[in-house]
Amino acid sequence: MKNLKYLVICLFAITLSCEDDDTPSVLPLANLSASSVVSMESPGTVTITATAQGAASYTFDFGDGTTTQSLTGYVVKTYDMVGDNTYTVTITATDASGSSITETITVSVSIAAEIPAEVNLLTSGSTKTWFLAASEPGHLGVGPARDGIDGDWWYPKWYSAQAFEKCGDEESDCLCDDELTFSLNASGEVTYTLNNMGQTYFNVGHLAAAGGSGDSDLCYDFDTSGEKSVAISMVEGNVPVEETTGIQMDFSDGGFMGYYVGSSSYEILSITETSLVVRTYDAANADLAWYHRFTSEAETGGGEESLVTIYNDLVWADEFDVDGAPNPANWTYDLGAGGWGNGEQQSYTDDPANVKVEEGVLKITAIGSGESGNVVHYYDEVTLIAAGGATSSIEDFEGTAPAFEGFGGASTEVIDNPDATGDNTSTKVAQSTKPVGAEVWAGSFFDMAAPLDLVNSTSISVKTWSPAADAVVRLKIEDQSDNTKFIEIDASTTVSEAWETLTFDLSAAAPAVDPTVSYDRVVLFFDFGVSPTGDAAYTSARIKSENLYEFTYGRVEVRAKLPSSGGTWPALWALGANFAEVGWPDSGEIDIMEHVGNNPNVVSSALHYPGNSGGNAVTSSTSVPTATSEFHNYTVDWTADSIKFVVDDELIHTSFTNTMDTPFNSDFFFIMNIAMGGTLGGAIDDAFTEDTMEVDYIRVYQ
Repeated sequence: MKNLKYLVICLFAITLSCEDDDTPSVLPLANLSASSVVSMESPGTVTITATAQGAASYTFDFGDGTTTQSLTGYVVKTYDMVGDNTYTVTITATDASGSSITETITVSVSIAAEIPAEVNLLTSGSTKTWFLAASEPGHLGVGPARDGIDGDWWYPKWYSAQAFEKCGDEESDCLCDDELTFSLNASGEVTYTLNNMGQTYFNVGHLAAAGGSGDSDLCYDFDTSGEKSVAISMVEGNVPVEETTGIQMDFSDGGFMGYYVGSSSYEILSITETSLVVRTYDAANADLAWYHRFTSEAETGGGEESLVTIYNDLVWADEFDVDGAPNPANWTYDLGAGGWGNGEQQSYTDDPANVKVEEGVLKITAIGSGESGNVVHYYDEVTLIAAGGATSSIEDFEGTAPAFEGFGGASTEVIDNPDATGDNTSTKVAQSTKPVGAEVWAGSFFDMAAPLDLVNSTSISVKTWSPAADAVVRLKIEDQSDNTKFIEIDASTTVSEAWETLTFDLSAAAPAVDPTVSYDRVVLFFDFGVSPTGDAAYTSARIKSENLYEFTYGRVEVRAKLPSSGGTWPALWALGANFAEVGWPDSGEIDIMEHVGNNPNVVSSALHYPGNSGGNAVTSSTSVPTATSEFHNYTVDWTADSIKFVVDDELIHTSFTNTMDTPFNSDFFFIMNIAMGGTLGGAIDDAFTEDTMEVDYIRVYQ
């Protein structure tokens, strides 16, 4: 028994010794590091990851007064302070014994302010001009500044029967000419410019601010130039009104909204797309609140014209009263095919059939020749080939056709296979058309619902049919949400007028395949680097005054009747005279009138300049019901401070605040033309033969 007891004691000791040997050693607390990633989708959300040897837990002080703990060292923090802010995040790692070490990192987040709906209405999301609602009763009203002053009241300063008379009254009609332009930039900042045509309507209690005196309100010459910043804040109304938004605007540098009462703060009482009511408080009389009603549609104010201009001296004109070619002292020609990046399908000539003066009018005529220099390619069965040789179809055009987007003048559509022989007997194929004058980089693309796996693929094959051998076909696969991320590969056709399979080697792609990119757009360019030549399907004319007549500022009036055929794109416009040196859009472009036959009797005007060109131009349109059947006057009034577009001296449908930062402060020259098709002209009527724009005169006043 004694020996057995001794054996048990030994075994127990051995067991304890083995357990001690298996216990892991505790590493010392060291090497604390941390990193952060700011979310692209939610800029205020930051993922922070911390690691440290021997850490049992982590404490995060986010630098905004909040903290949290984590056992893993992984946390997601959402900051909510608006603006560009940098935070110092302190991370403390603690081990099981309670010892700790600390590290700090900085996190920068940018959170845009939520723009109130009222501000979007005020600025139309970018820029919007408001006018006094002169035809409405109460366009200028007065009432108590707070409750308890003679009850709850406010009334129009002038009744509706007197509104137009007042706007025609020399003492006060300057108020009716005001243009109030609000702009919203990408950072959510609002700016404001008042164009008061040089005169301000002053409240009698504030005449001294204009150096005047008297016992009634008067119009005074008063400079309101310059852009003001607008601070937006929330307020509570002082006077019960039918509607109120609780939004207040505070203008910098003494800015005000037309009627001068010494105040730069205005509350928005109500606002819609076309109507704005504001209230401000009289700086000289604490008991008075002034109410203004504005509209986004310019009114005539009871006068014969809505345009108030300083330009009345005729300085240049062409009345087109001598038959034959346009006067060579005034006009020269742009010649050749193409649309200068617009994908147009005409060729410009100086042929009398396309341009002449006849019976007192200039006639620019677009003509369908019945011939086409278009180059057509076909393609089918776009296929992805995996590393092991397995294939998967990207698109075979047998089902629902993808939505193609053409550029540079090219277009693509799905049609019946026109040559179902040889290498491709399928039913449907894609037809790519590149017209005469198209850009050398013209092509088309379609998007996919899911990205392609190009990491585990070796190549992409495409069946093609080309009218000639050695045509370069460029395949580009890009991210539809960010077209700066892409790969592209070239291949060349080897046969003409027959189907063949071209293989695009992904290992030769430039740049190399990036596994982080979502490749979900297929772009194809046929005859890459070449613009088709030959007889264009359409001819037209484009005349210009470049180097013959160029001018800065003035009122331009063009009287014209427009073509109506589908696909016609007539334009009366001006281009910066430094175009040859600086290029477009740096030169600036003033489109006095553009019309699209596919949208008849709607005319538009536009300004193109850096940051606002192409589809992002400053533009607007208006209906002219007889634009294609009768002559109408198209006018631009261009000053150092503003650019306004007018139709028939009645409707201003675009207004622009000019500054020294725009290109609209140097010489421009005129251009008149009819384009066919292209980015704005659209589809050309299959039955088109010819159509004409007639111009009665063009005049410049300064």
